[in-house]
Amino acid sequence: MNSITLLVYKAAEGSLEIRARDQESKWLTALALLDDDTYAAADNSCNLVAVRKNPDAATDEERARLEVVGRFHTGEFINRIRPGSLVMRLPDSELGSVLTFLYGGVNGSVGLLASLPRDWFEMLAALQDGLKKVIYGVGGFDHESWRRFKDERRNEAASNFIDGDLVEAFLDLPPEKAREVVASVWPGGEFSYEEVSRRVEELQRLH
Repeated sequence: MNSITLLVYKAAEGSLEIRARDQESKWLTALALLDDDTYAAADNSCNLVAVRKNPDAATDEERARLEVVGRFHTGEFINRIRPGSLVMRLPDSELGSVLTFLYGGVNGSVGLLASLPRDWFEMLAALQDGLKKVIYGVGGFDHESWRRFKDERRNEAASNFIDGDLVEAFLDLPPEKAREVVASVWPGGEFSYEEVSRRVEELQRLH
């Protein structure tokens, strides 16, 4: 599939009509509907992309365009994305109603996509930025370079995705180091070390 095109079936005419399309050309290997307006796709360059339609846009041209709202490099050639989870949800979990999707790669890898509430996303995005400064990959490999969206036409910073592997590494830090990270990210004390740990543990229970 060369990019994403949203079609509408017109029963009276027995025909398909193009409603919206992604203007960026990309060879897709998997596709999933996250909700009525948002779609996730994997491409042959081992990236994930999220796009959203704009039904309330002011002009027909804007409504006909699928907007790219997130980019992320997984490093995995993904060929399946399906709704599901590997664990049972606890009834008292704050994330118990979050929609999750499993993806599978050609090398046997399994990953999870979750659509998080905005307040959770903003908190975890801030934590992710703080952890990038203290956690490095093997050989000191830069996290931002690895997660950059890369294909034959563009090379852009990852956006609007949380790297669960990086965020959950917070729990592996020595408590003193973890407290330093929390203090640097929220100097005003908006989140405590205990609250951050609880939320990351909650995130970890999704898989």
